Amino acid sequence: MKKWIILSLYFVALVAWLHRDPCYGESGMTPLEFLKEQEIKHKDAKGEVYLGKVLTLTYPAYSVDADTKDHPLLLELTDLLKTPLRNTYRMVLKGYSDNSGSPEENRRLSLKRAERLKWLLIQKYYMEADRITAEGHGESSPVASNETAEGRGLNRRVEIHLYGDVSEAVRFIEDRRK
Repeated sequence: MKKWIILSLYFVALVAWLHRDPCYGESGMTPLEFLKEQEIKHKDAKGEVYLGKVLTLTYPAYSVDADTKDHPLLLELTDLLKTPLRNTYRMVLKGYSDNSGSPEENRRLSLKRAERLKWLLIQKYYMEADRITAEGHGESSPVASNETAEGRGLNRRVEIHLYGDVSEAVRFIEDRRK
């Protein structure tokens, strides 16, 4: 009886994990919604500004490959960034890990995740390499407790942060309103 309960709990956890929602940035918006909001917010800024964290991808333990279910969001983001309105925007990929290894191993793993995502964005989505920076931060900034499997799962992530000069996008948005 006890085995069936434990097995059932594992099955429920697996189903929940397989059906989890993609991790947008802190806002819960799609890349297009996020960019439009940030461009309007920074419409009076001159030069490059920090637009924010647009997406967060989570990873299974010791994995460095982005989940294929995140690919539609990556495609949407890269298509937006390749338009003439946003072709000067750049991405900073910040990799993180849980605390399941030594600090140095975790830093290397987090950097490897960010570098693998950069490679994917260049090879599959044809982003320009000089517009993407990969960083590895190890276990330095947990977003959840490392005491639970769920928390560790949230800490194993790569965040996609955007920077850019919004002047062209804002000019286009304002011209369309006229």
